[in-house]
Order: sequence, then C-alpha cells, then structure tokens
Amino acid sequence: MCLDITRDVMQMKSEGKSLAAIRAAIDEKYLRFGPATSTPRP
Repeated sequence: MCLDITRDVMQMKSEGKSLAAIRAAIDEKYLRFGPATSTPRP
C-alpha cells in the first residue's frame, strides 16, 4: 500500500496540487483500509 500512496502523491504533486489537497485526497482514498496515522498535517 505504501507504494500505491507514493505513486498517488507523486502524480498529484506533478499536477500542481497543494500538500494539504494531496493529504486530504490520500486520507479519503485509503480510509477504507483503516484510520490515518497521526502524521502532522502540512
């Protein structure tokens, strides 16, 4: 799953999305696998 998240982040970053938007999209997409970690938000 970490590789999938990394791929998604790299794609969104190349599209010019902000870190906050990327974090929100990743949290929403992968929420079905369990709660997000307590990583500080950008």
